[in-house]
Amino acid sequence: MAAQLRHVANLSTRENIEVRVLPFRAGFPLGMPLTPFIIFQFGRDARGKLSEPTVVFAESFAGAMYFERPTEVRMYREAFGKVQLATLDPRPSRDMIREIAREHDSDR
Repeated sequence: MAAQLRHVANLSTRENIEVRVLPFRAGFPLGMPLTPFIIFQFGRDARGKLSEPTVVFAESFAGAMYFERPTEVRMYREAFGKVQLATLDPRPSRDMIREIAREHDSDR
């Protein structure tokens, strides 16, 4: 476990990777737990227009769904934003992950 935590912390130093920890004390920023979801946002063409519409992939107990309607995509973006506001910034998140890795090493 400690090696995996260190690996995640090390990956978070890359320019294209941001890892944030949602501390337990933050509770449920939206008042309830969220199921896992991914927001797929695609690039823009030469005219600055999206090459494909934004799509949300959401997993649940009963299966998975894709959402493409702008109102649904907006709901997921807002949810992501609220959760992100409750997270630690990237540097304190990395420090916490490394501290937990050290704790796992010392438990051996």
